[in-house]
Amino acid sequence: MENFEIDVNQFPSLTWNFLNINMARLEFSSEFKSCGAVSGAKEIENSALYDSIKTGLGEGFDKKFDSLLQKNGIKTLLFTAESKNQVQKIEFFAQENEASVCDIVIQAKENAQASYIFVYKSEADILNAQLGVRIRVLAQENSHVHICCVNLLGKNVVHFNSIGSKCNDNAAIEITELELGANKTFSGTFNSLEGYKSRFLGRAAYVVKGESFLDMNQVALQTGKYSESRFSVDGVLLENAKKTWRGTIGFKKGCADSVGDEQEDVLLLSPDVVNKSLPVILCDEEAVEGRHGCSIGKVDMEKLFYMQSRGVDEKTARELLTKAKVSKVSRFIPDESLVEEINSFVEAII
Repeated sequence: MENFEIDVNQFPSLTWNFLNINMARLEFSSEFKSCGAVSGAKEIENSALYDSIKTGLGEGFDKKFDSLLQKNGIKTLLFTAESKNQVQKIEFFAQENEASVCDIVIQAKENAQASYIFVYKSEADILNAQLGVRIRVLAQENSHVHICCVNLLGKNVVHFNSIGSKCNDNAAIEITELELGANKTFSGTFNSLEGYKSRFLGRAAYVVKGESFLDMNQVALQTGKYSESRFSVDGVLLENAKKTWRGTIGFKKGCADSVGDEQEDVLLLSPDVVNKSLPVILCDEEAVEGRHGCSIGKVDMEKLFYMQSRGVDEKTARELLTKAKVSKVSRFIPDESLVEEINSFVEAII
């Protein structure tokens, strides 16, 4: 397979190059195929309306991905949310010696409420497999869209997941993300809060182990008055894992009385892991309220001693702490059978 390479997850405000945190380098096959037809979706040609929605992996990625979609003859899948309490689950499977992608647009009509659950799967020991998905959401007035992305891929898969949203007046986008599998994962979200009282609520959990690598980029750009963004990330790093997380809240001129909050809590369960965290607030408006932070820690020895005194050995204690991180996020997924599948997957990998 012929590959292309591109910088993704570029940090909006560059910092020192020697930290190697400003961006990541994605290598992916340029000869990919479609993940296949999806029930409830309409095939469309890409249009300027959706081109204006930036996604988390970056503008350079979006342009390259659009050109490769056209080259490989792959159409965009359009979902239209018109009713309330609409829930749809879509599963994508990575195949050995293949690269497959899906380009998705979700248009939420006024007053619509919908949840879309995207699950990424493969065989546990699959080789030379790549799976990439781009999701763009256009939320019209008073609509609410909940996007759930669950990575249950095998340990050798290369995966990217790029999400972008644009919210109008009183619209809300909610993103629940679980990054539990794959060898190399590139995840980005870019949420543009343009409308009055538009909202973004995000939560993510990750477990990275072995020689695996996770690169995450979360951006909330607030231009609408009284807009609100809140996102939290909880994760665990084991063995020789590497992880980078960038979180950015951008208050643009004119977004008076807006609020934003971004937090990460990461647990390091090995002295050999490499963790990089960069929470940042960029502010062009005075009348706003922003909060950000990152907590990086190891197992609390007092807590561990307490658990051991109750008959719980160290290995089991670490497993319980890992499961707790994942459960904190997975409980928001509106699919009980999938939550059980997630729990089983976590038990298998730790």
